[in-house]
Amino acid sequence: MFNSVVPKHLSYFAALSVLLLMAVSIPVFADSQDATTEETTEAQIQWVDTVEEAIKQSTETGKPIMMDFYTDW
Repeated sequence: MFNSVVPKHLSYFAALSVLLLMAVSIPVFADSQDATTEETTEAQIQWVDTVEEAIKQSTETGKPIMMDFYTDW
């Protein structure tokens, strides 16, 4: 009888723990998404069309280069 009662209580405890974790984490994630949106609107990406221009800007600013390759076959 004891063995059948313990798993039942543990499953309730696990479900309650998950709900509590979700309730606590939702406001935290909502705040972090607002901050990310504000940061992206403030710092816009400056795209360049040639590799030479990107290398020149990279050496001047010390920032890395990100190259995006795309194809639609």
